[in-house]
Amino acid sequence: MKETTRQKLIDATYEEVYSNGYQGAALADILAKAGVHKGSMYHFFANKKEMALAAIQEKISNRFFERYGKIVALKRGYLDEFFSGLRDISQRDFKRGCPIANIVQEMSNIDEDFNTAMKSIYSQFRSNIKMIFDKAVEVGELAQCDTDKLALFTTVALEGAILSAKASGEPQDFVDSVEILIHYIESYKHG
Repeated sequence: MKETTRQKLIDATYEEVYSNGYQGAALADILAKAGVHKGSMYHFFANKKEMALAAIQEKISNRFFERYGKIVALKRGYLDEFFSGLRDISQRDFKRGCPIANIVQEMSNIDEDFNTAMKSIYSQFRSNIKMIFDKAVEVGELAQCDTDKLALFTTVALEGAILSAKASGEPQDFVDSVEILIHYIESYKHG
């Protein structure tokens, strides 16, 4: 029962912060969406900030594991699976944009705890992509290359593509950007 209540709080907080930003997320709305009383929240979290940080870290970490962990666990086909995930626009919410970028933009300059958490999450994002590229190099899907820089470029391109689609309201901006990114990554197949 306790874990169910905590998970409801995590899920509701994540959705509220993702939709309205941390500063725009109302505790009353979070509690109403979770179906939880304030007293129950305090059993798990000291305040809205602690709950928001936990929600962001857990939900995004879980998303990374689901999206990238399964690719790293493969024996081969790393790039094909990665590209397939990039092309699957059902995995993205272009109206709300990227939850990482949204929080970085809103909170990193005004709150050190958010800044630290978002740096860690962003680092995990880059690291997951680097691991995919490292595995692809190991099995000969990619030529030897600086996978750290390629992962940096990939994360930058993906973040920009998501932002472009959010700003324009056109998911095709993301699709077109991803195709150029994939073409660029594929240029490393033959060295």
